[in-house]
Amino acid sequence: MAAARFVRNLVLIAVIGCVAFLAAGLAYGDPRLVGLLEFRIGGGDPAGGADGSGQAEKTGQAAQPGVQPGAAGRAVDSPPPGLEESDSPLGTPEPPPERSDSYKFLAVNADGTPVGYSPCRPLHYVVNADLAPEGAAGLVHEAIETVSRATGIRFINDGATDEQPSEQRAPYQPGAYGERWAPLLIAWTNPDVAPKLKGQIIGTGGSTHYSYGDGPKTFVTGSLELDAPQIAEELDRPDGASYATAVILHELGHVMGLEHVDDPVQLMYPEIGAPDGLASGDLNGLQELGTAHCRKDL
Repeated sequence: MAAARFVRNLVLIAVIGCVAFLAAGLAYGDPRLVGLLEFRIGGGDPAGGADGSGQAEKTGQAAQPGVQPGAAGRAVDSPPPGLEESDSPLGTPEPPPERSDSYKFLAVNADGTPVGYSPCRPLHYVVNADLAPEGAAGLVHEAIETVSRATGIRFINDGATDEQPSEQRAPYQPGAYGERWAPLLIAWTNPDVAPKLKGQIIGTGGSTHYSYGDGPKTFVTGSLELDAPQIAEELDRPDGASYATAVILHELGHVMGLEHVDDPVQLMYPEIGAPDGLASGDLNGLQELGTAHCRKDL
């Protein structure tokens, strides 16, 4: 009996210790523990609907919450802050042709401002084009130029990569990309590599945001996955290039911070019908995302 009582006491002490450690870690923002509670927000689970052609599309990746700083003021698994960050935005968004409030954001800060990329540093991107279909050359870069004009964000093409998309992609990969946030990854891929493209989902896109404690969040990197086999079929149609461009623009909208809307006229409607490009609501939302705060602390 004494031995059994001794064992029970040891177990009780161990449980109390674990609970206390967990509570303290969460209270002080230990990134090892905060990471265990990460979740996806926004348009997370793919559940697309069919457009007039029977093609379905919906985003499969959204923003992820950031982590907390370590004892030295710099978060674990993050680069030195302020790389390429200027004192003012690098560009100015083009004014939309008309005002519209037909847009939504994937995430907002406590003050109501949308979570976006810092306009005061360039957004680098790489492209894995190993599976890019014939006729797709230039579609990604043209779409990026369109989004750059709408947001004022300056994009820099870092060239080709062999990195494959991953649902748990690390935002900081010094071995691959040096002492900076990993660039936006744009990958021509298939459902075997990117399971969220299974079924009729033709593209997914989203970004990872980062914050210190309860401070403002800012996107630091993201990824965009395009279903190469499905887009290859679309490119065989007379208006295939326009449709493929609309898909890329839609997913770049998610990358920049736009959520789906209920207005079927907008490109951020969950189903891509007539591929007419960015509409007034899309452009107004992207313009607002381009006015995020500079972040020399990231």
